[in-house]
Amino acid sequence: MKRQLLSVALPAALLGACLPAFADNTEVSQGYKLPENTILTVQVLVDRTIAQGETVSHLLLKATGTETEASLPERCLMSADATINNKRLEINVTRALCVQPDGHIYDGAMQANALASDSKLGLTKVCTDGSCSSAELVTGQDYRLKLTADANIALVINYSEQVNIQRRQHQDAAE
Repeated sequence: MKRQLLSVALPAALLGACLPAFADNTEVSQGYKLPENTILTVQVLVDRTIAQGETVSHLLLKATGTETEASLPERCLMSADATINNKRLEINVTRALCVQPDGHIYDGAMQANALASDSKLGLTKVCTDGSCSSAELVTGQDYRLKLTADANIALVINYSEQVNIQRRQHQDAAE
């Protein structure tokens, strides 16, 4: 039981560390839909140095804004892989997990790539030298992502919240 609580508490604590990212979407009950070519701004949660030949899995990013009219819920984390290829750091986002303050959880696959200021895929400014033998991602720095396919971040059942609702109703009835 203790292990289960820790596995839920850690992601919740990480999500709580994220700043609110976007305005409300009028169709939240159905989830959030982001069209292909949506440009998002994100930040890494922890400073990270990546060496040539290294692949970083599960790089955590938090959404900080958008350059398009698409919207995401507050406290949204994205999971990505990162590697250096052709003198650029490539970041490939594979999933988004978002938690609203009201307990609603949204989860879905996402395909997005890091986009440089020259609108080419991959980042060059994060490289520590001209050959990009290593790259540094720094917290507090915005990075751009471009969705390569439509994303559907769907509402999922939050069983913990359902149990809490039932517990509160039971406590109210007992009083």
